Amino acid sequence: MDNDFVLAPALVNVRFDLQPAANALQSLRLLNDLERLSGMHDWVTRTGTALSPERLYKNKLIFSAFEPALCIMEHRHDNFPALLDFVERQKPESLITAMDEELDYMFTHYPEHMARVDKRVTMTELLRDRGQYIDFMNKIEDCTSDVMWGDAFDIAQNPADMQRYLVEHLRYMWDNHLRAEWEHQLPMLNESISAFSRLDFSDKTAIEAARIVTNRDMRDLLEKKIVTSETVTFVPSLHLGPYVSVHSEAGALSIFFGARLPRGAQSTAISEFSRAELLMRLNALADDTRLQILELLTQNDEMCAQDIIERLDVSQSTISRHLSQLRATGYIIERRREVSKCYSLNTDRVVDTLRALTNFLSRQ
Repeated sequence: MDNDFVLAPALVNVRFDLQPAANALQSLRLLNDLERLSGMHDWVTRTGTALSPERLYKNKLIFSAFEPALCIMEHRHDNFPALLDFVERQKPESLITAMDEELDYMFTHYPEHMARVDKRVTMTELLRDRGQYIDFMNKIEDCTSDVMWGDAFDIAQNPADMQRYLVEHLRYMWDNHLRAEWEHQLPMLNESISAFSRLDFSDKTAIEAARIVTNRDMRDLLEKKIVTSETVTFVPSLHLGPYVSVHSEAGALSIFFGARLPRGAQSTAISEFSRAELLMRLNALADDTRLQILELLTQNDEMCAQDIIERLDVSQSTISRHLSQLRATGYIIERRREVSKCYSLNTDRVVDTLRALTNFLSRQ
């Protein structure tokens, strides 16, 4: 008799870490997603509104074009100012080398994504030809902008100018917008790490651990990334809200999640965690289009995205943004049906939110 063998999912080492430099970069990166994502932490909205158009443009350019120069350095430093001091001390040409290494990593580990371009190249080669650079960046990045990529090309022609551009903006953002916020939120981040670190993940796969920590099914997002990862590091983020962000570098996998506590955990600052969680959930409901989506799903067991678009007569990008927030906050469940994404109402989440609000307001 023939026996069929199925490879069991690999167990992983689960860690929880603050990653201060990477965490700060994550918060600044979110400023570029204000139009694409809704429901993020209030700090992101307030800061984005307070910044001048010139600062917002700098932020977008840096995290679209020059962030690879920071990627291989961000995990080495105990705090964000130390990262900036390190970058400032480097020979300017080393930043181009770092971008070469990051691009090589992308070609090696994300061949499907890099298949958008015709051939494998280095950043050094791209920076020799303005047209080639702009065309390449338009293909591999979500942002299509000849003007921005042209500006990035011009700045990178002189690595010392690029170095100053990076350090000046990031130091300005830290000193004027992020330092006080980081110091205020640090106790809550540390408490989240401490609470999750007390749980036993020794018999869990990366997907199982991610479900416990983020309260989301991340199978589709993680299946390709965990193949070479023996360790998964979870990082509580200041400002991600209901979203998660997955970073893979040199075989190491980091998952950033909105700072929270495990279910049932006792907190010395329970009001802060409860308030943040409630604000995240209620914010998802505070929009007429999102309420209409939920209402449709009470009338239908399941609806695909295109059906929702047609019923509400709104654009695909608008519906995609609202569905993303509802899914991230757990109010809807997503599944693939052939080539379509379809959604159903998660009534348990609705009931749980009402219960959480009642408990929060009835505390003595």
